[in-house]
Amino acid sequence: MESKPITREASNDEGKDTKGGIEESPSTSTSETTAQEDVMAIPRDSVIVPSLLLSRMQKIMLSGTISVTYFMMSLSVGSGLLIIPVMADYFDVSVLAVQWVTSAYQLAYGWSVKPLHSIPSVYWICVEPHWISGLLVSGRLADLYGRKKLYLLGMLVSTIANVISGVIPDRIALTVFRAIAGLGLSISTPAGFGIIGITFREEPSRTIAFAALGVGTPLGAVVGEVVGGLIAGATRKGWQYLYFLIAGFGILPIITGIFYIPSDEKTTPPRGQLTDIPDDPAGKMEKSRKVDWTGAGLITVGLSLLLFSFTQAGLVDEGWKTPYVPPVFSISVILIIVFGIWEYHLEHRVANSNVPPIVRLSVFTRHKWRITAILGIASFDWMGGCGWVYLTSVYYQDLLGYSPLKNAVHLPPAPITGIICSYLVTLAAPRITAPVLLALGGISTGLANALFAFQPPHSMYWVHKFFGAILHPFGGDLTIPIGSVMISNLVDDDEQNIAGALFQVALQIAGTLDLCLSSIILTRIESMHDLLEGLRISLWFNAACCWLVLVIIFLAFRKIGLAKDVAKAIRMVKE
Repeated sequence: MESKPITREASNDEGKDTKGGIEESPSTSTSETTAQEDVMAIPRDSVIVPSLLLSRMQKIMLSGTISVTYFMMSLSVGSGLLIIPVMADYFDVSVLAVQWVTSAYQLAYGWSVKPLHSIPSVYWICVEPHWISGLLVSGRLADLYGRKKLYLLGMLVSTIANVISGVIPDRIALTVFRAIAGLGLSISTPAGFGIIGITFREEPSRTIAFAALGVGTPLGAVVGEVVGGLIAGATRKGWQYLYFLIAGFGILPIITGIFYIPSDEKTTPPRGQLTDIPDDPAGKMEKSRKVDWTGAGLITVGLSLLLFSFTQAGLVDEGWKTPYVPPVFSISVILIIVFGIWEYHLEHRVANSNVPPIVRLSVFTRHKWRITAILGIASFDWMGGCGWVYLTSVYYQDLLGYSPLKNAVHLPPAPITGIICSYLVTLAAPRITAPVLLALGGISTGLANALFAFQPPHSMYWVHKFFGAILHPFGGDLTIPIGSVMISNLVDDDEQNIAGALFQVALQIAGTLDLCLSSIILTRIESMHDLLEGLRISLWFNAACCWLVLVIIFLAFRKIGLAKDVAKAIRMVKE
């Protein structure tokens, strides 16, 4: 990709306007002020930050290339659930036995599928962290070896694994290659976020690029439901064609990425130039090419045991009274605390170690905890969204007795609305303040849960259920792009990869906690009353999670304007 790099020294003397709480400087011309505002402010005064001049076509191709990563993940998850019965028939095994073929992919990326309730055909998506640390380590590897290289490597691994999945006849071997395919995407995702964050510095291109990432998820869900439904009703070998199709989609970003993803040398300052790590003035840790494998192991085992304890407490009859659940939970908490101490040691005690931490814990407290607030908003919105998908499936299949295919027929309004919403974000984000958009997302997804909660069980589809499906996507599809822009603007260039990984990890953990808690609430209330009452209480719980974001928005972002101005507005408040 041919582009003209322009180096510009970041300065605190920025032009100011009235948007987002910024006052216009009378000594600066309109054209100069606009140019200064549109370039993302870098926190360090002494860093020479390269900027790229991209044509409109280059911007479109680059954004589309990265969004395919999210499209492939959503396509694989959505279609994979629907082809489970077909694969069970092909391999002549039970549905529970063959589900590992599908869940291995999701488990490697951070998602897994488990049976719930009394009907084996009902599945719920639960996020488990067995490979969540893979996202964090991938962020570190992208910093070491380059975002472009890691992105292309991950896509290549995933594509090859998908091709092999389409021809391999053995169920066990197929399960292994599905896991490899998911692991490939877990490598590409943080690098892709970093590529967008470091390449697009001008507005509104920056906001539009992050919004384009959000389009991939609902679009993949729509295609996945259609393709999965067609394959489910086709031949016994139809599942093989699905993997070939996914592999075909994977080839596209590899080809376009080679030409349209800029090299890291054009977008990243030389290593060792970014040295804001406490007690590390010489940039010793920044120059280190080591990976914190100890931290990766601690957080992997800790999170795995934590969510295992939550899951088992909701599935076994005795719940938290089961002998092994409390000890497992206690061990997980200890490991997570040890991880925090270890990461703090690596960040602040560089005299004893030159291994950079996987996550600088100071990132969570930066800007008066506003990065943590963004992760919290995204997490609570995602909790309500994941819970809605699970509980509506139980509603249709367990309560109303619908088949999985008939259940899928009632859900397309949600992903279709998600595609429209993602496009509208590109128009609204440069014009409407971030707190308003974030609040709209939380309110909408909360209402989607509430509509299912207080409706009569046999009411007309068009009265409550349809509007619930319409409102459901707004939480995720408004929060994720807006939150991505905000968190990217609040971290440094060398933290873009880890910011993307943290965002994904937060969403995945939030999905796990909500779905585990929703299942516990549903099971307990059903045992005391009935399934309908269990669904209602669980749906109200998810609605409350979504509406909790309003409190976070008021406390952390009530004085913030547009998403692109979050860093500048925070600096003005400090001054």
